[in-house]
Amino acid sequence: MIAFKYTKTDGAEYLSHLDLLRHITRTLRRAGIQVNASEGFHPHPKIYLNNPLGLGIKSTAEFGSADCADVNFAEKFNACSPAGIKCTAYRIFDFNPNYAFTVESCGYFAEGIAKFDAEEYLAQKEITVTDMRGRRVDIRPRIYSLEFNNGGLNFTLGCGENNLRPDLFCKILAEKYGGNAVNITKVASNGKYTF
Repeated sequence: MIAFKYTKTDGAEYLSHLDLLRHITRTLRRAGIQVNASEGFHPHPKIYLNNPLGLGIKSTAEFGSADCADVNFAEKFNACSPAGIKCTAYRIFDFNPNYAFTVESCGYFAEGIAKFDAEEYLAQKEITVTDMRGRRVDIRPRIYSLEFNNGGLNFTLGCGENNLRPDLFCKILAEKYGGNAVNITKVASNGKYTF
């Protein structure tokens, strides 16, 4: 099993999760990388990606895995991949690291949010918002870190079962403090098998 880290930039951030999976499947096929298929009446290549990222959010820290064993994986992948989807690193595992379940938090960077006291914001015991279904939800346990530097806001949010979408979080901050988040980029995925 090959686990690989890849980018989703230069227009690829507007691909849906299923379209991204199709692009990666086609890239592996064009590159001549043999991926083992599932068993059954309609076999599919065994390719697994981490949790979906919202449309328009760039990433330099996406993870996936493919059931194959090609020693020149990154070179072959990058020679055939579309713009914005590039393999930056890979590792060989004896098992599927299943990034959809093992990535626990993700780090992001955003520009355009008006400056505020991040420590004071994190000191709140509860941050209650109304979700898209009209329910009141406490998002404070899903916010791991928050700080301004490099001309923007760096923040770490939970993902998986503890997910908080970065674009919605930036919208919440912009409504409270002003500004408008632009260039939201995922810069880190944190989990047991990430690299």
